[in-house]
Amino acid sequence: MSEVSVAGQHGSARGAKRRLESRKRLLAAARKLFVARGYHATRPQDISKAAGLGHGTFYLHFKDKRECFLAFVEEARAELDAAVIARASSTRTLPQMVEAALTAIYDYAEQNPGVLPTAMTDEAVIASGGDGSEDTLIQRWGEEWGELLRTQAKDGLVAKDFDFSIVGQAIVGAIHQASSYSFRRGRSRSSVVKALSQFIVRALSPKI
Repeated sequence: MSEVSVAGQHGSARGAKRRLESRKRLLAAARKLFVARGYHATRPQDISKAAGLGHGTFYLHFKDKRECFLAFVEEARAELDAAVIARASSTRTLPQMVEAALTAIYDYAEQNPGVLPTAMTDEAVIASGGDGSEDTLIQRWGEEWGELLRTQAKDGLVAKDFDFSIVGQAIVGAIHQASSYSFRRGRSRSSVVKALSQFIVRALSPKI
């Protein structure tokens, strides 16, 4: 292999690393600004400036602000999924799984203030552009809950006569609404986890 080709490969690798780093910086800046200001009050040039990069760099990574916001939403979803899986993977019963999943969600929310409420605004953002084919964050969580419950049903831990695609959406909706209500009313996290766990488990458990 010639010295020229080796140098070219090294240069390409350095370029790819720089692009990855600049994208990470843009996403980190976007995350802070979307949480602090909201979607509509955040401009692409604000994100570039906060990231310490030129304005043109933003458009090397994202077509527009909407695409950047959806990348932020996907990042939050992946982080939360990893947190839930890490906590719930070792559970053996439906009550344990539900409580572990809820605890992971609330832990993530406390450790990342404002991220989930901001990410959940994506429904309005998606509706304002694109072809309407994207699922919202809540819809995707509902699908994941549905798949999880379908697996639990195969193991005999959940009743099998459900439409899990619908039930998954219902559970996520209940969690979202109950959490919002409880926060406004000053209810403790432990009381919310207990109430939701009881409700979900009793609704889904196979009838004996």
